[in-house]
Amino acid sequence: MKNNLMYIQIGTLKLAWRSLTKNKARSLLTSLGVIIGAATIVLVIEMGSGASAQIEEQYSNMSVTTILINAPSADGKKSKLDVEDADELKKSENISLAVPQLTGKVQVSGGDNSYQAGILGSFPEFVEIVNLEMNQGRFFNQEEEEDHIKVAVLGATVVEELYGAQDAEVIGETIVIGKKQFEIIGIAEYKGGSIGPISVDDSIVLPYSSSYRYVLGKSGKFNLNIQATNVDVINLAMEDAGVILRESHGLKAGMVDDFRLRDMGANVQSAKDSAKTMALLLGSVGFIVLLVGGIGIMNVMHIIVKERTKEIGIRKAIGAQKSHIMLQFLLESIILSVFGAVIGLIMATGIFYILKAYGLDIVFVWWSYGLSTLFTVSIGVFFGYYPAMQASQLKPIDTLRYE
Repeated sequence: MKNNLMYIQIGTLKLAWRSLTKNKARSLLTSLGVIIGAATIVLVIEMGSGASAQIEEQYSNMSVTTILINAPSADGKKSKLDVEDADELKKSENISLAVPQLTGKVQVSGGDNSYQAGILGSFPEFVEIVNLEMNQGRFFNQEEEEDHIKVAVLGATVVEELYGAQDAEVIGETIVIGKKQFEIIGIAEYKGGSIGPISVDDSIVLPYSSSYRYVLGKSGKFNLNIQATNVDVINLAMEDAGVILRESHGLKAGMVDDFRLRDMGANVQSAKDSAKTMALLLGSVGFIVLLVGGIGIMNVMHIIVKERTKEIGIRKAIGAQKSHIMLQFLLESIILSVFGAVIGLIMATGIFYILKAYGLDIVFVWWSYGLSTLFTVSIGVFFGYYPAMQASQLKPIDTLRYE
């Protein structure tokens, strides 16, 4: 009995396959919407994952408790934000660190090469703010900061540009920054991402006092990085910072702030939410394309049922049951959707490598293939069921008379 049932099922599958291969062009065109929809779902998930990874990398230099304070002009007046504000900010019980940052770009020379590198002047606590790790050597200390000592810590990209490799042994050598000579005391590990407008990898980190006195001066862009004691008090830390800075800058009620506070945790979440929303919108487009493809399958299956009405009657007359007829036509719609899924996934893989080759941020996500296949086959079953049921309900006497 089981062997007989299996024989019937295999025979039904062969009939379904033979029917579809008789008109290859129509089968391919019917699957086109499914192909595009299946590929779109995979690529949307992979591009969404790539966007998330890029956001993670971009903000990897900052912890979620970090708050950036920059100095925009207010009402045409220059901001009073300066290095002395760091000491005032540290008086808040909700702020554990307050580190100034002076940035700019200058020509630097090292080895036999020159390079337009970023300069980042800060305090020794800068290491804690950005979770900086050293590849070689050490970071500068408080004494070197206070005594304006000309020492430098090189980012990974700077070392590679000047000396040819990120692990070049240059500790103790001299580098010319602007027109001043600095001793290289450390090389930072590669970080990726950025701190506000500047990348650690593409920068030379100097003691704040040295960067101001010998390199950047008043042309440097100043801002402060502060760190809340923990995630729960970020809002309190921002409120404290606002109150302290307004008082320090002599701003009266009604006067516009001459500083701007940015919560890194909120920025990260906002960027992730934006990426997620875009992925959902694009995913919806893919799903709509799949639905259109499913409707196309249903329409074609209706036509096929009409075309083969007499065949259905003959099969029923010689003993085919309703379930056999229904299975045959349902299998045809499933085969169309599976074929569309396979071609769509192959297409998505090819597009993935093309986009990757052109430098687009896209990440391979293995489960997206399973999800796309599940959606595609489900669409095929859903839209193929009604035509299949309609075919199985036809009466033999009516079908044999059908012209």
